[in-house]
Amino acid sequence: MTPLKGPEGFDHFYAEMYGERWPRLKESLLAAKKHVAIVNPFSKFKFSEKPLTVTGLSFEHDVKESFPQPDKTEEGYTNYYLMDAASVLPIEALDLQPGEKVVDLCAAPGGKSFLCALKLQNQGLLVSNDRSAARRARIHRIFDDYLPKTEQKNHKVTGHDASKWCLYEKSAYDKVLLDAPCSSERHVLEDSKELSQWAPGRTKAIAVSQFAMLASALDIVKKEGIVVYSTCALSQLENDDIIRKLYQKRAGRFELIRKEFSFGEPTEFGWQVLPDTTGWGPFYLAVVKRIK
Repeated sequence: MTPLKGPEGFDHFYAEMYGERWPRLKESLLAAKKHVAIVNPFSKFKFSEKPLTVTGLSFEHDVKESFPQPDKTEEGYTNYYLMDAASVLPIEALDLQPGEKVVDLCAAPGGKSFLCALKLQNQGLLVSNDRSAARRARIHRIFDDYLPKTEQKNHKVTGHDASKWCLYEKSAYDKVLLDAPCSSERHVLEDSKELSQWAPGRTKAIAVSQFAMLASALDIVKKEGIVVYSTCALSQLENDDIIRKLYQKRAGRFELIRKEFSFGEPTEFGWQVLPDTTGWGPFYLAVVKRIK
């Protein structure tokens, strides 16, 4: 039988994956999003009211369904960066220390690299990578809007193919963040044109690219170094199945590092945040340590 496509195929595919949970999960994906506003310390910005906080986020922040768009303070730097709280978790999972060499393999638009920069405190090296010139320009804008030039001395923006980086550089970084391009089903549901064109082959093809990037990440991190793999996908083909394939193809080269957070739920190999139970996400991450 020909696989179902479009809205009907989308529903069928994810209902098979999430079972009885799918209807309420789909409803939550279409609901209004919450945000955290991560304060930029260089802007000297302060919230006018006592901020709400999400347990486990180490950056100063506030929580609302809607914030005014970020703006510059008199210091000349943008006051805060808006994110889904789940999107902060890979930075927490990296456990960055000043002086480390770190690469953000798929860095655009630049928010996670900005948080990495705050953790590194202008020490060591931060490489923000993206193949698209337009997206690299956005990374530069984020850093110029949020950080003084004197705080960007350890920052480099590159345009490499993340899946082939390992051909040119190996065992070079203490930590690697791979926030991989993914199916982004929440966006698909919100866009009727994209939903009408959806087919199961979409997530299967994306998963092939994701694994190639993760395999490369394992080569470019140092022995005993950490790789955090993350997506905003619902499809398990792009989440736990990628780590399962790493066990099949790179057995003995890494070990899984279990991380738990104040919101979300464990999966076979990682951690997932879904909006039906938390109001955040969807988001998935897994942490691996290179041992060989």
